[in-house]
Amino acid sequence: MARRDIGTVLTLLAVLGVASVSGQSRGGYSGGDRGMGGFRQPEFPVPRLPGEELDGPPDSNAILGILDLNPGQMALYVQRYDSFMVFTKPQRDSARVAEQKMNDRLDGGDRAAATFYAERLQHLGDYLKDRQERFEKSLGDFLTKEQQKQYHEWKDSAVRAAQERNKEAALRWQSPVFATGMRMGGGTRGLTPPSPRTGVDAGDVASPALGGQAVRVGRAVYVSAEAALDSTGTLVGRGDLRAQAVQAFANVTAVLRAAGLAPSDAVALRIYVVGYQPEHLAVLREAAGAYLSGHAPPSVTVLGVQALAGEGQLIAVEATAVAGE
Repeated sequence: MARRDIGTVLTLLAVLGVASVSGQSRGGYSGGDRGMGGFRQPEFPVPRLPGEELDGPPDSNAILGILDLNPGQMALYVQRYDSFMVFTKPQRDSARVAEQKMNDRLDGGDRAAATFYAERLQHLGDYLKDRQERFEKSLGDFLTKEQQKQYHEWKDSAVRAAQERNKEAALRWQSPVFATGMRMGGGTRGLTPPSPRTGVDAGDVASPALGGQAVRVGRAVYVSAEAALDSTGTLVGRGDLRAQAVQAFANVTAVLRAAGLAPSDAVALRIYVVGYQPEHLAVLREAAGAYLSGHAPPSVTVLGVQALAGEGQLIAVEATAVAGE
């Protein structure tokens, strides 16, 4: 066959999407499983995601529920904890931003950009893990062996909670997506569409000003930040954090119930508190009791903020829950 004819054939094969004879292909696809021109499902590996190190060690209030510390031990713990949190704050903030951007890119179907942020998140997570291990090693300077054992038991539970959180995150990576450049003849061959998004509506909970109350993607349900509003949109417990916290968690529960889930299905909570102070943690723990009483409580992030969307709102709670098999 003449060289010109060979070039023409190769060009036609490329247009038709047939894999080269060397077996190489683009975008994670590979021909040959179904004969010339066949496709197999693309494999999208889930990146290694950080664990409990993103949340850090227990704060000065939480440690009291884990260890029985005398005043001297408590003073040393608070000093080292505060120093640790100040020292790692830039990396912790950067990790939260990278995590959010990674998820946003995944939701938009841009896996390449999501991978970039996942790699950055891994780098930050490795740094935070190393710093937390140093912090925890220093606790041996003033904790008894029994207290160290109790701390490690807490750490084990934190690791399990982070693993559950990462299982939920892995759902986004494992869902097939329509890869750019793999469309043929107006359709996509060899792929199944991602899990459809469906809205969740709890009629007895006021609808948010922006977006929906919750959205279901596969087995996961993402609940928008719920404030202390009744069904008419009126603020409950003005000026009272405790009353608002109870109402906010009640709203989250109502939305989960509307989705067929329960507080025990929650894998992550993010709590926004206006003017947060350490003594507020006891209030939050009481209001969130139904979410924290299980054998594997969700990961919890408490964020102090200057203000929330509604006037007089002191707290907002968002949740991610995953239905059981």
